[in-house]
Amino acid sequence: MTDVEELLRETLADPRHRLEPGPGMYENVRERAHQRRQRVVRLTSAVTVFVVIAVVATVIGAHARSRAEIVAVRPSASPSPVTGQATPLDLGKGSTSSLAIAPSGVFVARTQPDQLVQVSTADSSVIKRTATPDVVDGTAADAVEGLVWTWSSSQTLASSGATSEQPNDAGSTIIHAYQTSTLAVTSALTVSTYTFSAAALNGDLWLATSAGLYVVAPEVDGSTTTTKLVTGSVFSVAADAVRHRILYGSMVSAPAAGPNSLGSIAVHEIDANTHAVIGVGAPLPIGKESIAIVSDQIWVAGYGTGSTPRLFHLDGASLQTLQTDGLGATNPLEMGPGAIVWPGASVLWVRSGGSEALACVDPQTGALLEHWDAVQGPVASVRGHAYAASDGSLDELSLSGDCTG
Repeated sequence: MTDVEELLRETLADPRHRLEPGPGMYENVRERAHQRRQRVVRLTSAVTVFVVIAVVATVIGAHARSRAEIVAVRPSASPSPVTGQATPLDLGKGSTSSLAIAPSGVFVARTQPDQLVQVSTADSSVIKRTATPDVVDGTAADAVEGLVWTWSSSQTLASSGATSEQPNDAGSTIIHAYQTSTLAVTSALTVSTYTFSAAALNGDLWLATSAGLYVVAPEVDGSTTTTKLVTGSVFSVAADAVRHRILYGSMVSAPAAGPNSLGSIAVHEIDANTHAVIGVGAPLPIGKESIAIVSDQIWVAGYGTGSTPRLFHLDGASLQTLQTDGLGATNPLEMGPGAIVWPGASVLWVRSGGSEALACVDPQTGALLEHWDAVQGPVASVRGHAYAASDGSLDELSLSGDCTG
Protein backbone atom coordinates (compact mmCIF):
# COMPACT_ATOMS: atom_id res chain seq x y z
CA MET A 1 0.00 0.00 0.00
CA THR A 2 1.38 3.41 -0.99
CA ASP A 3 1.73 6.35 1.37
CA VAL A 4 -1.22 8.10 -0.28
CA GLU A 5 -3.53 5.09 0.04
CA GLU A 6 -2.53 4.53 3.65
CA LEU A 7 -3.18 8.20 4.45
CA LEU A 8 -6.64 8.05 2.91
CA ARG A 9 -7.57 4.83 4.71
CA GLU A 10 -6.44 6.08 8.12
CA THR A 11 -8.06 9.50 7.94
CA LEU A 12 -11.35 8.34 6.46
CA ALA A 13 -11.70 5.51 8.98
CA ASP A 14 -11.88 8.25 11.61
CA PRO A 15 -12.90 11.64 10.13
CA ARG A 16 -11.52 13.52 13.13
CA HIS A 17 -8.05 13.12 11.65
CA ARG A 18 -6.88 15.92 9.38
CA LEU A 19 -6.01 14.93 5.84
CA GLU A 20 -2.97 17.15 5.43
CA PRO A 21 -0.07 15.17 3.93
CA GLY A 22 3.50 16.26 4.35
CA PRO A 23 4.87 18.45 1.57
CA GLY A 24 7.32 15.77 0.41
CA MET A 25 4.69 13.08 -0.15
CA TYR A 26 3.59 14.49 -3.49
CA GLU A 27 6.90 15.55 -5.00
CA ASN A 28 6.28 13.09 -7.83
CA VAL A 29 2.87 14.66 -8.47
CA ARG A 30 4.40 18.10 -8.82
CA GLU A 31 7.18 16.73 -11.03
CA ARG A 32 4.65 15.06 -13.36
CA ALA A 33 2.64 18.29 -13.48
CA HIS A 34 5.80 20.23 -14.38
CA GLN A 35 6.65 17.74 -17.12
CA ARG A 36 3.13 17.94 -18.52
CA ARG A 37 3.26 21.74 -18.56
CA GLN A 38 6.58 21.61 -20.41
CA ARG A 39 5.10 19.21 -23.00
CA VAL A 40 2.09 21.48 -23.46
CA VAL A 41 4.38 24.50 -23.99
CA ARG A 42 6.51 22.61 -26.57
CA LEU A 43 3.42 21.32 -28.38
CA THR A 44 1.81 24.77 -28.44
CA SER A 45 5.00 26.31 -29.83
CA ALA A 46 5.24 23.68 -32.56
CA VAL A 47 1.60 24.14 -33.58
CA THR A 48 2.01 27.93 -33.63
CA VAL A 49 5.07 27.71 -35.91
CA PHE A 50 3.25 25.34 -38.26
CA VAL A 51 0.20 27.63 -38.47
CA VAL A 52 2.33 30.70 -39.14
CA ILE A 53 4.25 28.93 -41.95
CA ALA A 54 0.99 27.75 -43.50
CA VAL A 55 -0.52 31.22 -43.37
CA VAL A 56 2.58 32.82 -44.91
CA ALA A 57 2.70 30.23 -47.72
CA THR A 58 -0.98 30.83 -48.49
CA VAL A 59 -0.50 34.60 -48.59
CA ILE A 60 2.51 34.36 -50.94
CA GLY A 61 0.74 31.93 -53.26
CA ALA A 62 -2.41 34.00 -53.46
CA HIS A 63 -0.41 37.20 -54.04
CA ALA A 64 1.46 35.57 -56.91
CA ARG A 65 -1.80 34.46 -58.56
CA SER A 66 -3.92 37.56 -58.24
CA ARG A 67 -1.74 40.25 -56.66
CA ALA A 68 -4.81 41.03 -54.54
CA GLU A 69 -4.29 42.61 -51.15
CA ILE A 70 -4.44 39.88 -48.52
CA VAL A 71 -4.41 40.43 -44.77
CA ALA A 72 -2.84 37.63 -42.69
CA VAL A 73 -4.46 36.93 -39.31
CA ARG A 74 -2.19 35.85 -36.51
CA PRO A 75 -3.40 32.89 -34.44
CA SER A 76 -4.62 34.01 -31.04
CA ALA A 77 -3.74 32.31 -27.76
CA SER A 78 -5.49 32.71 -24.42
CA PRO A 79 -3.19 34.10 -21.73
CA SER A 80 -1.83 31.74 -19.10
CA PRO A 81 -2.95 32.22 -15.48
CA VAL A 82 -0.64 34.42 -13.43
CA THR A 83 1.61 32.71 -10.90
CA GLY A 84 0.96 34.56 -7.65
CA GLN A 85 3.27 35.56 -4.83
CA ALA A 86 2.88 34.90 -1.09
CA THR A 87 4.53 37.35 1.32
CA PRO A 88 4.87 36.31 5.01
CA LEU A 89 3.82 39.00 7.50
CA ASP A 90 5.77 39.60 10.69
CA LEU A 91 3.36 39.17 13.60
CA GLY A 92 6.03 38.59 16.20
CA LYS A 93 6.66 35.42 18.15
CA GLY A 94 4.27 32.56 17.54
CA SER A 95 2.75 30.42 14.81
CA THR A 96 -0.48 30.96 12.84
CA SER A 97 -3.08 28.20 13.17
CA SER A 98 -6.23 29.66 11.59
CA LEU A 99 -7.79 32.91 10.43
CA ALA A 100 -11.05 34.63 9.58
CA ILE A 101 -11.65 37.91 7.79
CA ALA A 102 -14.12 40.77 8.15
CA PRO A 103 -14.22 44.36 6.85
CA SER A 104 -12.61 45.45 10.13
CA GLY A 105 -9.53 43.28 9.59
CA VAL A 106 -8.05 39.79 9.60
CA PHE A 107 -8.45 37.83 12.84
CA VAL A 108 -5.55 35.42 13.26
CA ALA A 109 -5.34 32.65 15.86
CA ARG A 110 -1.75 32.16 17.03
CA THR A 111 0.00 29.56 19.17
CA GLN A 112 3.13 29.75 21.36
CA PRO A 113 1.88 32.08 22.75
CA ASP A 114 -1.86 31.43 22.35
CA GLN A 115 -3.33 34.67 21.02
CA LEU A 116 -6.03 36.18 18.87
CA VAL A 117 -4.53 38.95 16.72
CA GLN A 118 -6.35 41.53 14.62
CA VAL A 119 -4.38 42.63 11.53
CA SER A 120 -5.21 45.65 9.38
CA THR A 121 -5.96 44.92 5.72
CA ALA A 122 -4.87 48.46 4.85
CA ASP A 123 -1.22 48.22 5.92
CA SER A 124 -0.84 44.70 7.43
CA SER A 125 -0.08 46.16 10.87
CA VAL A 126 -1.24 44.58 14.13
CA ILE A 127 -4.26 46.51 15.45
CA LYS A 128 -4.69 44.62 18.70
CA ARG A 129 -4.11 41.24 20.28
CA THR A 130 -5.44 39.29 23.24
CA ALA A 131 -4.45 36.05 24.95
CA THR A 132 -6.71 33.03 24.39
CA PRO A 133 -7.32 30.50 27.18
CA ASP A 134 -6.48 27.55 24.92
CA VAL A 135 -5.01 26.57 21.56
CA VAL A 136 -7.50 27.64 18.89
CA ASP A 137 -8.40 25.09 16.20
CA GLY A 138 -10.63 27.31 14.09
CA THR A 139 -12.14 30.78 13.70
CA ALA A 140 -15.29 32.20 12.12
CA ALA A 141 -16.12 35.88 11.62
CA ASP A 142 -19.62 37.34 11.81
CA ALA A 143 -19.42 40.79 10.22
CA VAL A 144 -23.13 41.54 10.75
CA GLU A 145 -22.99 41.05 14.52
CA GLY A 146 -19.38 42.20 14.95
CA LEU A 147 -18.20 38.88 16.39
CA VAL A 148 -15.33 36.51 15.80
CA TRP A 149 -15.80 32.97 17.14
CA THR A 150 -13.02 30.58 18.11
CA TRP A 151 -13.23 26.90 18.95
CA SER A 152 -10.83 24.38 20.45
CA SER A 153 -11.59 20.64 20.32
CA SER A 154 -10.18 17.70 22.23
CA GLN A 155 -10.83 14.03 21.60
CA THR A 156 -10.20 10.53 22.80
CA LEU A 157 -9.09 7.68 20.57
CA ALA A 158 -11.93 5.86 18.86
CA SER A 159 -12.46 2.23 19.80
CA SER A 160 -12.10 -0.59 17.30
CA GLY A 161 -15.88 -0.72 16.89
CA ALA A 162 -16.21 2.89 15.80
CA THR A 163 -17.04 3.82 12.21
CA SER A 164 -16.78 7.02 10.18
CA GLU A 165 -20.58 7.40 10.44
CA GLN A 166 -20.67 6.90 14.22
CA PRO A 167 -17.24 7.31 15.77
CA ASN A 168 -16.87 6.43 19.44
CA ASP A 169 -16.08 9.98 20.51
CA ALA A 170 -15.81 11.41 24.01
CA GLY A 171 -14.44 14.72 22.82
CA SER A 172 -15.46 18.24 23.69
CA THR A 173 -15.28 21.70 22.11
CA ILE A 174 -14.61 24.94 23.98
CA ILE A 175 -16.11 27.97 22.23
CA HIS A 176 -15.49 31.69 22.76
CA ALA A 177 -17.07 34.71 21.09
CA TYR A 178 -15.04 37.96 20.88
CA GLN A 179 -16.16 41.45 19.90
CA THR A 180 -14.36 42.48 16.73
CA SER A 181 -14.06 46.07 17.98
CA THR A 182 -12.32 45.32 21.30
CA LEU A 183 -11.51 41.57 21.28
CA ALA A 184 -13.41 41.34 24.57
CA VAL A 185 -15.00 37.95 25.28
CA THR A 186 -18.81 38.10 25.08
CA SER A 187 -19.58 34.42 25.73
CA ALA A 188 -17.91 31.10 26.48
CA LEU A 189 -19.32 27.59 26.50
CA THR A 190 -18.46 23.93 26.05
CA VAL A 191 -20.13 21.42 23.72
CA SER A 192 -19.63 17.71 24.45
CA THR A 193 -18.48 16.61 21.02
CA TYR A 194 -15.56 17.04 18.63
CA THR A 195 -15.96 19.85 16.06
CA PHE A 196 -14.70 19.51 12.49
CA SER A 197 -15.76 22.90 11.14
CA ALA A 198 -18.04 25.83 11.96
CA ALA A 199 -19.78 28.75 10.26
CA ALA A 200 -21.21 32.01 11.63
CA LEU A 201 -24.41 33.68 10.43
CA ASN A 202 -26.26 36.62 12.01
CA GLY A 203 -25.14 36.01 15.57
CA ASP A 204 -25.38 32.19 15.53
CA LEU A 205 -22.54 29.69 15.27
CA TRP A 206 -23.20 26.41 13.43
CA LEU A 207 -21.06 23.42 14.34
CA ALA A 208 -20.32 20.35 12.20
CA THR A 209 -19.33 17.69 14.72
CA SER A 210 -18.77 13.98 15.17
CA ALA A 211 -22.16 13.77 16.93
CA GLY A 212 -24.23 15.91 14.56
CA LEU A 213 -25.08 19.48 13.55
CA TYR A 214 -25.41 22.02 16.38
CA VAL A 215 -26.37 25.68 16.51
CA VAL A 216 -25.10 28.02 19.23
CA ALA A 217 -27.37 31.04 19.70
CA PRO A 218 -26.93 33.97 22.12
CA GLU A 219 -30.04 34.96 24.08
CA VAL A 220 -31.31 38.44 24.98
CA ASP A 221 -30.31 38.02 28.63
CA GLY A 222 -26.70 37.33 27.66
CA SER A 223 -26.88 33.56 28.05
CA THR A 224 -26.16 31.13 25.21
CA THR A 225 -28.18 28.11 24.14
CA THR A 226 -26.88 25.09 22.23
CA THR A 227 -29.31 23.02 20.15
CA LYS A 228 -28.59 19.75 18.38
CA LEU A 229 -30.44 19.64 15.06
CA VAL A 230 -29.01 16.63 13.21
CA THR A 231 -27.76 13.30 14.58
CA GLY A 232 -24.77 11.48 13.10
CA SER A 233 -21.36 12.62 11.96
CA VAL A 234 -21.41 15.94 10.09
CA PHE A 235 -18.07 16.98 8.63
CA SER A 236 -18.76 20.26 6.82
CA VAL A 237 -20.97 23.33 7.24
CA ALA A 238 -21.24 26.64 5.38
CA ALA A 239 -23.36 29.76 5.83
CA ASP A 240 -25.29 31.23 2.89
CA ALA A 241 -26.07 34.87 3.65
CA VAL A 242 -27.80 35.42 0.28
CA ARG A 243 -30.52 32.81 0.85
CA HIS A 244 -30.28 32.87 4.66
CA ARG A 245 -29.64 29.15 4.94
CA ILE A 246 -27.06 26.71 6.18
CA LEU A 247 -25.55 23.97 4.01
CA TYR A 248 -23.99 20.89 5.55
CA GLY A 249 -22.62 17.62 4.23
CA SER A 250 -23.77 14.23 5.44
CA MET A 251 -22.81 10.71 4.38
CA VAL A 252 -25.44 8.84 2.37
CA SER A 253 -25.79 5.23 1.28
CA ALA A 254 -27.28 6.07 -2.11
CA PRO A 255 -24.92 5.32 -5.03
CA ALA A 256 -23.16 8.26 -6.61
CA ALA A 257 -21.95 8.67 -10.16
CA GLY A 258 -18.68 6.77 -10.44
CA PRO A 259 -17.10 4.22 -8.09
CA ASN A 260 -15.59 5.53 -4.87
CA SER A 261 -14.53 3.28 -2.01
CA LEU A 262 -14.58 6.25 0.37
CA GLY A 263 -18.38 6.54 0.21
CA SER A 264 -20.62 9.42 -0.83
CA ILE A 265 -22.04 12.57 0.73
CA ALA A 266 -25.04 14.78 0.00
CA VAL A 267 -25.32 18.50 0.65
CA HIS A 268 -28.32 19.33 2.84
CA GLU A 269 -30.04 22.71 3.04
CA ILE A 270 -31.46 23.95 6.35
CA ASP A 271 -33.45 27.13 7.00
CA ALA A 272 -31.46 29.37 9.34
CA ASN A 273 -34.64 30.62 11.06
CA THR A 274 -36.88 27.56 11.34
CA HIS A 275 -34.01 25.01 11.49
CA ALA A 276 -35.97 22.78 9.11
CA VAL A 277 -34.23 20.76 6.37
CA ILE A 278 -35.66 22.18 3.15
CA GLY A 279 -33.50 20.54 0.46
CA VAL A 280 -31.07 17.71 -0.27
CA GLY A 281 -28.64 17.58 -3.18
CA ALA A 282 -27.60 14.60 -5.29
CA PRO A 283 -25.01 12.16 -3.83
CA LEU A 284 -21.40 13.13 -4.56
CA PRO A 285 -18.63 10.48 -4.63
CA ILE A 286 -16.30 12.15 -2.12
CA GLY A 287 -15.40 12.06 1.56
CA LYS A 288 -14.01 14.66 4.00
CA GLU A 289 -15.77 17.36 2.02
CA SER A 290 -15.64 21.13 2.28
CA ILE A 291 -18.30 23.58 1.05
CA ALA A 292 -17.76 27.12 -0.23
CA ILE A 293 -20.49 29.61 -1.15
CA VAL A 294 -19.59 32.70 -3.19
CA SER A 295 -22.60 34.90 -3.95
CA ASP A 296 -25.08 32.27 -5.17
CA GLN A 297 -22.46 29.84 -6.45
CA ILE A 298 -21.92 26.62 -4.46
CA TRP A 299 -18.77 24.51 -4.75
CA VAL A 300 -18.04 21.24 -2.95
CA ALA A 301 -14.63 19.58 -2.81
CA GLY A 302 -13.42 16.40 -1.15
CA TYR A 303 -11.32 13.26 -1.37
CA GLY A 304 -12.02 10.23 -3.52
CA THR A 305 -10.57 7.19 -5.23
CA GLY A 306 -10.24 6.12 -8.85
CA SER A 307 -11.35 8.52 -11.57
CA THR A 308 -14.19 10.14 -9.62
CA PRO A 309 -14.21 13.97 -9.63
CA ARG A 310 -12.87 15.85 -6.63
CA LEU A 311 -14.63 19.17 -7.25
CA PHE A 312 -18.32 19.90 -7.92
CA HIS A 313 -20.30 23.00 -8.86
CA LEU A 314 -23.89 23.00 -7.56
CA ASP A 315 -26.92 24.99 -8.64
CA GLY A 316 -27.80 27.54 -5.97
CA ALA A 317 -31.53 26.71 -6.00
CA SER A 318 -31.74 22.95 -6.61
CA LEU A 319 -28.33 21.84 -5.22
CA GLN A 320 -27.92 19.67 -8.31
CA THR A 321 -24.53 19.43 -10.03
CA LEU A 322 -23.67 21.77 -12.91
CA GLN A 323 -21.41 21.01 -15.87
CA THR A 324 -18.93 23.87 -15.50
CA ASP A 325 -15.93 24.31 -17.76
CA GLY A 326 -12.66 25.15 -16.11
CA LEU A 327 -10.02 23.47 -13.94
CA GLY A 328 -9.46 20.97 -16.70
CA ALA A 329 -6.49 18.73 -17.47
CA THR A 330 -4.41 21.59 -18.89
CA ASN A 331 -4.65 23.69 -15.72
CA PRO A 332 -1.60 23.80 -13.44
CA LEU A 333 -3.59 22.69 -10.37
CA GLU A 334 -3.11 18.98 -9.64
CA MET A 335 -6.01 17.70 -7.53
CA GLY A 336 -4.30 14.46 -6.49
CA PRO A 337 -6.48 12.41 -4.11
CA GLY A 338 -8.70 15.38 -3.34
CA ALA A 339 -9.28 19.10 -2.96
CA ILE A 340 -10.30 21.71 -0.38
CA VAL A 341 -12.33 24.88 -1.04
CA TRP A 342 -12.75 28.19 0.81
CA PRO A 343 -15.00 31.12 -0.13
CA GLY A 344 -13.67 34.56 -0.97
CA ALA A 345 -15.63 37.78 -1.34
CA SER A 346 -15.90 37.33 -5.11
CA VAL A 347 -13.67 34.33 -5.95
CA LEU A 348 -13.34 30.67 -5.04
CA TRP A 349 -10.15 29.35 -3.43
CA VAL A 350 -9.20 25.76 -4.31
CA ARG A 351 -6.35 23.90 -2.63
CA SER A 352 -5.00 20.77 -4.26
CA GLY A 353 -4.97 17.64 -2.12
CA GLY A 354 -2.05 16.25 -4.09
CA SER A 355 0.40 19.09 -3.59
CA GLU A 356 0.48 22.55 -2.04
CA ALA A 357 -0.96 24.24 -5.14
CA LEU A 358 -3.59 26.93 -4.52
CA ALA A 359 -5.87 28.41 -7.18
CA CYS A 360 -8.02 31.53 -7.40
CA VAL A 361 -11.06 30.50 -9.46
CA ASP A 362 -14.01 32.28 -11.07
CA PRO A 363 -16.99 30.91 -9.07
CA GLN A 364 -19.38 31.10 -12.03
CA THR A 365 -17.29 29.61 -14.83
CA GLY A 366 -14.62 27.63 -12.98
CA ALA A 367 -11.92 29.51 -14.91
CA LEU A 368 -8.50 29.62 -13.27
CA LEU A 369 -7.53 33.24 -12.56
CA GLU A 370 -4.29 32.98 -10.57
CA HIS A 371 -2.35 30.19 -8.88
CA TRP A 372 0.34 29.65 -6.26
CA ASP A 373 2.73 26.70 -6.15
CA ALA A 374 3.09 26.32 -2.37
CA VAL A 375 0.35 27.75 -0.15
CA GLN A 376 -1.30 25.42 2.33
CA GLY A 377 -4.31 27.37 3.58
CA PRO A 378 -6.78 28.01 5.05
CA VAL A 379 -7.44 31.09 2.92
CA ALA A 380 -9.67 34.11 3.55
CA SER A 381 -10.20 37.24 1.47
CA VAL A 382 -12.14 40.44 1.00
CA ARG A 383 -12.08 42.50 -2.17
CA GLY A 384 -8.52 43.58 -2.81
CA HIS A 385 -6.90 41.55 -0.01
CA ALA A 386 -6.25 37.81 0.50
CA TYR A 387 -4.43 35.90 3.23
CA ALA A 388 -3.44 32.32 3.99
CA ALA A 389 -2.16 30.45 7.03
CA SER A 390 0.77 28.53 5.58
CA ASP A 391 3.81 26.88 7.22
CA GLY A 392 3.00 28.56 10.52
CA SER A 393 2.98 32.09 9.12
CA LEU A 394 0.33 34.51 7.90
CA ASP A 395 0.91 35.07 4.17
CA GLU A 396 -0.48 37.96 2.19
CA LEU A 397 -1.33 36.80 -1.34
CA SER A 398 -0.84 38.88 -4.46
CA LEU A 399 -3.99 39.56 -6.46
CA SER A 400 -3.69 40.01 -10.22
CA GLY A 401 -6.18 40.68 -12.97
CA ASP A 402 -9.57 39.10 -12.39
CA CYS A 403 -8.58 37.54 -9.05
CA THR A 404 -10.11 40.29 -6.92
CA GLY A 405 -10.26 38.50 -3.59
